[in-house]
Amino acid sequence: MANEGGKLDSIAKNYTYNLLAAKRSVQLKKGSGKDGDKPENYIAASLVHYKIADLNGDGDLDLVVIIEHHGMGSAGFYELSGLIKKDSHYVQTRPVLLGDNIEIKTVTVTGPNSWMPWNPHEIAITMLVHNASDAHAKPTLEKTVCYSLQNNELQDCREMEVVKKPALYLYPVKKMSVEVQLDPKGKVIQSIPFYSKRWRVVADSNGLIDHKYRYLFYEVALDKPVARPEDGWSVKYSVLGGWFNKYLHEFGLNKDEAKAFKVYWMLNLPLSNYYTIKLIRPEIVNDQLGLKIFPKPDTLLRVLLSFAPTRTAVNLNEPVIDAFARKGFTVIEWGGILEQGSNNETVK
Repeated sequence: MANEGGKLDSIAKNYTYNLLAAKRSVQLKKGSGKDGDKPENYIAASLVHYKIADLNGDGDLDLVVIIEHHGMGSAGFYELSGLIKKDSHYVQTRPVLLGDNIEIKTVTVTGPNSWMPWNPHEIAITMLVHNASDAHAKPTLEKTVCYSLQNNELQDCREMEVVKKPALYLYPVKKMSVEVQLDPKGKVIQSIPFYSKRWRVVADSNGLIDHKYRYLFYEVALDKPVARPEDGWSVKYSVLGGWFNKYLHEFGLNKDEAKAFKVYWMLNLPLSNYYTIKLIRPEIVNDQLGLKIFPKPDTLLRVLLSFAPTRTAVNLNEPVIDAFARKGFTVIEWGGILEQGSNNETVK
């Protein structure tokens, strides 16, 4: 591991980087590089930060890098990109411009763990940017941005409507082969087992899939936001656990399904005074997250909740929950969407 770390350190410090703002490339040597000898073509670049992480979950270590570059007497531009291992070499993602004359404070990369092996890595960067009254060389406004690797490009975590962890349970009457086709209005960005056009699996009557999975897992980055209903619940953060215990069963989830849902979302909902929770209408779920199953199930339940952090309680009418009864070949799905919030968003 030490040798691999040293190799990646050398790659980060000696790579030829494409630069977005400069519209050219510069080769670094030992972390810095320059090119050109006239004011109109001079450029200097340096490696400001780098982190090592398996960004695409393929088992190979990649790099997260921040490069600063400037011309002769010009502002310094800061750009974020990834160096993704492809076979025996590294390919740079399209750079993301973080700003000019900013100050990078911290760079952290969080990702999968034993509880959530499907989670994508998220790159959080805290930096100082300019208030309107700041001198250009002395930014004072602290800002945090978040990016993750989606389809080999770094994308702002907040710009994507991501349906997180739909868990698809199959309960046939007897052991049988099942084909599942996903047809979302967007892209499947995570899946276990790996999804390519369809899943063909063998499901047992106790719900076990291919002798090892309790459910099929996927995540989707949607092309457009999901329509939310007007009704819902405003729940104090401290009592979320009790809310889950009550309503997940009313929605139709059994004990094991409700426990998995609760464990996942209690770990993934950031601290906030309140959460506005809304149950997405079944027709909206079916339209946005198309699903085809062969043979066709006798009963299908798709529970998709949206969570919006708020500073204060929100006055909402509670929706009427239709009773759900399992009969014959039953398919159950649950998932959620974490919004950026309203009412001034999350408590910090």
